[in-house]
Amino acid sequence: MADKSNIESRLAKAEELKSSLEEKYEKVKGSPREQEFKSQLDKVTELIDHLKKELE
Repeated sequence: MADKSNIESRLAKAEELKSSLEEKYEKVKGSPREQEFKSQLDKVTELIDHLKKELE
């Protein structure tokens, strides 16, 4: 169960990070930093998907 708890904790943190990045992304849309935030969002989304699969 420790592994499942660890994964759930990491998943919660990743979802918080994604929410934060989405807010920042909205602020930088149309600026030179847009692609940087888009890339970070994509990576966090991939991590979230991976963690969800680990829980199955």
